[in-house]
Amino acid sequence: MKENKILFKSFRFIQAGLLIFVIGVFGNVQQLHAQTQHYSFDFRNKTVQEAIAMIEKQSNYAFLFSEKSSSILNRKLNTQVKDTAINGVLDRVFKDLPLSYKIVGQQILLTLKTAPVIPQAPIRKIQGTVKDNRGETLPGVSIVLKAFPSLGTTTDIDGNFVLQVPEDNESLLVSFVGMETLEVKLQEGVGQYDVILQPSNTELSEVVAVGYFNRKKDSFTGSAVTVSGEQLRQVNPNNVFQSLQTFDPSFRILENNLLGSDPNSLPNINVRGTSSVPTGGNGEVLRRDNINSNVNMPTFILDGYEVGVERIYDLDVNRIASITLLKDAAATAIYGSRASNGVMVITTVAPKEGQLEVTYNLELNTSITDLSSYHVLNARDKLEYERLAGLYDYNGALNQDELDELYYQKMYNIVSGVDTYWLSQPIRSTLGHKHSLYISGGSQAMRYGIDLHYQGMPGVMKKSERNRYGIGVELSYNKDQKLLFKNTLSFDKVKAAESPYGSFSEYVRMNPYYPKTDGNGQLIQEIDSWTDRSGAGGSMNTATVLNPLFDATLNSFQDKSYWEVNDVFSIEWNITEALRLRALASIGQKSTYQDEFVSPLDNEYYFYATQDLKKRGKYTYNREQQSYYDGNATLTYSNSFGRHFVNLALGANLRENKSSGESMVATGFTNDRFTSIGFANSYKENSSPYSTSSKERLFGTFLSANYSFDNRYLLDLSVRADGSSKFGSDNKVAPFWALGIGWNLHHEKALQAVGVLSQLRLKANTGLTGAVSFTPYMANTLYEYYKDNWYSTGVGAIVDQYGNENLKWQRTRNYDIGLDLGFLDDRFFVSGRYYYKLTQDMLTDVTLPPSTGFSYYKENLGDIRNQGYELNLKLQAVKQTDFTVAVFGNFTHNRNKLVKISNSLKKLNEKADESQLEDEYKGTPLLRYNEGLSMNTIYAVRSLGIDPENGKELFITKEGQLTHDWNVADIVPICDASPDLEGFFGGNIYYKGFLLNFSFYTRFGGYEYNQTLVDRVENADPRYNVDRRAFKYRWANPGDVARFKDIADLGSTQVTQRFIEKDNLLELKSVYLSYDFSPAIAKKLFMKSLRASVTLNDLWRTSSIAIERGIDYPFARNFIFSLQTTF
Repeated sequence: MKENKILFKSFRFIQAGLLIFVIGVFGNVQQLHAQTQHYSFDFRNKTVQEAIAMIEKQSNYAFLFSEKSSSILNRKLNTQVKDTAINGVLDRVFKDLPLSYKIVGQQILLTLKTAPVIPQAPIRKIQGTVKDNRGETLPGVSIVLKAFPSLGTTTDIDGNFVLQVPEDNESLLVSFVGMETLEVKLQEGVGQYDVILQPSNTELSEVVAVGYFNRKKDSFTGSAVTVSGEQLRQVNPNNVFQSLQTFDPSFRILENNLLGSDPNSLPNINVRGTSSVPTGGNGEVLRRDNINSNVNMPTFILDGYEVGVERIYDLDVNRIASITLLKDAAATAIYGSRASNGVMVITTVAPKEGQLEVTYNLELNTSITDLSSYHVLNARDKLEYERLAGLYDYNGALNQDELDELYYQKMYNIVSGVDTYWLSQPIRSTLGHKHSLYISGGSQAMRYGIDLHYQGMPGVMKKSERNRYGIGVELSYNKDQKLLFKNTLSFDKVKAAESPYGSFSEYVRMNPYYPKTDGNGQLIQEIDSWTDRSGAGGSMNTATVLNPLFDATLNSFQDKSYWEVNDVFSIEWNITEALRLRALASIGQKSTYQDEFVSPLDNEYYFYATQDLKKRGKYTYNREQQSYYDGNATLTYSNSFGRHFVNLALGANLRENKSSGESMVATGFTNDRFTSIGFANSYKENSSPYSTSSKERLFGTFLSANYSFDNRYLLDLSVRADGSSKFGSDNKVAPFWALGIGWNLHHEKALQAVGVLSQLRLKANTGLTGAVSFTPYMANTLYEYYKDNWYSTGVGAIVDQYGNENLKWQRTRNYDIGLDLGFLDDRFFVSGRYYYKLTQDMLTDVTLPPSTGFSYYKENLGDIRNQGYELNLKLQAVKQTDFTVAVFGNFTHNRNKLVKISNSLKKLNEKADESQLEDEYKGTPLLRYNEGLSMNTIYAVRSLGIDPENGKELFITKEGQLTHDWNVADIVPICDASPDLEGFFGGNIYYKGFLLNFSFYTRFGGYEYNQTLVDRVENADPRYNVDRRAFKYRWANPGDVARFKDIADLGSTQVTQRFIEKDNLLELKSVYLSYDFSPAIAKKLFMKSLRASVTLNDLWRTSSIAIERGIDYPFARNFIFSLQTTF
């Protein structure tokens, strides 16, 4: 019975990453053989820790020992043994050390030797129990006196300890592998101490997961950031991308001010700046505030195979064990053509051996719309604004009596109490819930894990939502520690719906004196109308104001759903202690469905003529099927030869992706109740059903070598060759490589004497990576069947796409220099990086003249450079048993520059100039491209502001002349919008089971174009609601120094420097508060552990620029309550 208990408790060491063999596995005969077998070792200039690793490699023994940061395990040895039995080896190693050993089966248990207490000081006995945060006792925990580290003991198999200590000793140090070391303050007269250790991220941070294999961080020259799942959940349990950005702001989520917090809006991400030119996909111009292109998206690797951004966006964060972000060439080169934008490696939680364990997580999520950036006029002020703007002055369409009647009708509404806050009509406060259940268990040979999760995520716009469902099963079989078979089968489904209430901007512009309903409580569809002579040639024109709420009462819908099934099978074969083969095969299928029905009664069809009744109503149908195959095999070799350590990896991977899709648009519905596509009258005018299919393949081979000498001098070398079906026959294969060097100065003898210095590492690397972020067949000229006319010999074909057979691989040259500096066992840690990225042969779209019959084609158009630095700070100010305080700061600075662009790309600037004259873009800065300037440059006409003499804006031409006339030819680069510095800072406080974690986001030194001042102040249509600033800072009389033009000046304001403002921001992004209930309370509730937590996101912000946020969909603040328990 006791032996079984020993086995069960020993599993705690496996959780910390140590390998422990089950006692008696090989039987008594094998035990006898092992103890009589002779070994030879060279332990000269090796630490005790390294000696233990060498013994484990060459024998079948496994060690139980104290935390490796202990001063004893870091001591140097100077001995060697030849042809000696295991007992002789151990005697030689531990001869002069305060450690004793005991061989039990295939385990070697190390304990501190009992040392005599200083006789001059009186002694007393203390005792206690050590448990983890889940209430389970921990055997083998090291407990030493802080003042005398050689005096101490370890906990027994039940986690209990007894120790004689001097009366004047103040504290103990309690340490265990995989747990945070705690300092226990001793109190006078207290003899019982029960200690709870918290999990440590140290073990995780010592290994870098690169997807194909793992590397020791101490010998890795690349730039990588590893974050545990627990850390991610403490920032934002509903958005893994926002959580990761807190720990590494170079992983940047571009804020989309149009879509706000829409739960169905996928993020746009870049790592270390923009390395490709975003375009609209068919050559159209782009607004700076609405870039949906994903050409700078990093590669996502989930448990060894590549997935898309949507899969990670919908991944349950409770399933994540860790995320590693690889950023430079040394870290990413093994991914070759997929690496120039960084690689995000996600590792999910693996099942643990032992008795069946059930983990359940409940989350209740409340979202509240953030309308703090909106400052619209109330009913009385709005009517006064209309009067000052001259809407009720004679306009040649209505006589003055009619205009006065309109004015007093609205005044009557106001006097009657009508002051509708339209912004509140389409929004709601939401309550969502999430359930995650994970069941795991099994033996050392066979393990299982079952994952079930559901999340209902309603959006703050009414009836918008994103609901996620999923189930996964993982089985693993480990045969004789040699062969590990693992299979994971998962099924995920997402159902999403957009709000039928339309764009939020429609409600922002509604006048507050409009009533929503008539006297009978029925919604009014036509609320108001304005008549003037703005028609062609000064003719009469009537503009009707429709109620946006009316559409929400109809049966219109916009739904999207997808399901994805994936099976991953892997084999790991430990051929020898040093040689291992790992192979993985993933097969998956994804089906996406999109259906949108617009009712024939919708406001969109309000003005349709009688003869067009059969065109009212619309059904858009889209179906997409995707299947993918991903396989890779990696052979790794790891071994040490004296002071030399070598890591080699040879691998290959093959990925194939097939997709097909069908779509159609049908029109003509008789009424609002018949919503099926079968009730449509016909296809949309000039359209017919459409289908497409594609297939792409990527094959690559790589070789990676990692070498370290005496764990001081480091070298990394990676080479990869990729072949892609996307390119023409002459450019299908391309090579990629990386070279890195490093120096662990803290292992130099001269610096080891510096007791406070725990880490000092210099690293540098360079390499070549690539990107293939475009759809298949862009290198080929494509044809489509000509369906309008058939011939007796068959159907004809017409050219559909102009291909470019000369497309080349987009490549990025990387240079990276880094410094890691740690003091006091890394309690104070500083890490700095400088990087330089030069992307050549950028792939982008080239606009073609209409006469060619094509809209655009793909071309290599130029070079872009990104350079910057990253700074990471961490300080653990207080570290005690029940009280810890830590602070952190993670900051980044990036500047990019278009080094070279082709004439084809310059033509996009001409198209931007043409578009700048259109009503849609007249006051909006557009993307332009110029050599020597940043992609983030804001382009506008220079301005000196409003001329006090006449109230007109005073512009500066390209030639430097002053003029009151705006000209598109005078648009010039004004400034780089990029901030001087941005990042996150915060801290955490732990006290007796309570944990408080908070983080702030800041950026400063950049610029932004205040679109609100244009759309809602100067170019605001006075017939609709406006920003409150429309009343302020207006020019009225000659001599006035004002920021805005006359309120009665209804002319359009074009893009001008006057609306560019400093962009300095400070946000409280997250606050996390949790409490771990004591094991005693959890046990009474039949639980192993219980944690309650509250997470608050996007609580507060202050900015130097007052701009409306969330134009089509508002932003929101989130509050999450969570209960996590283990049975």
